[in-house]
Amino acid sequence: MTDKLPDIPDFGDLLPTEEEVQQYSNDNAAKKVTTFAGVNCSNFNDFLLKKELNRAIQDCGFEHPSEVQQECIPQSTSGRDVLCQAVSGMGKTAVFIISILQQIADEPKPNTALILCNTRELAY
Repeated sequence: MTDKLPDIPDFGDLLPTEEEVQQYSNDNAAKKVTTFAGVNCSNFNDFLLKKELNRAIQDCGFEHPSEVQQECIPQSTSGRDVLCQAVSGMGKTAVFIISILQQIADEPKPNTALILCNTRELAY
């Protein structure tokens, strides 16, 4: 008993031609808008962090979160796993430090959090 497989449709006709791709690229290149990654309308108070944590952030001179912080802090403080990638200096370290400190109980048990660092500067 041999079953004949159904014919697989050829979707090659639906793919754009090289000319269409080039035209699309040219059209969208003219529409690009420049944005500044560090300018956000929210501040750290919008994250509903602990009072002590908000005060420490303000004492360090930080007013507005970066794009990475704005995206990742709410996710990580709610207990979700987060994988973030950004250029150096965008505040990735602050994302996991703020998230850990937010989730630690007021009277933590010993060994509440384990942080592994690959450089001495990051550990400090």
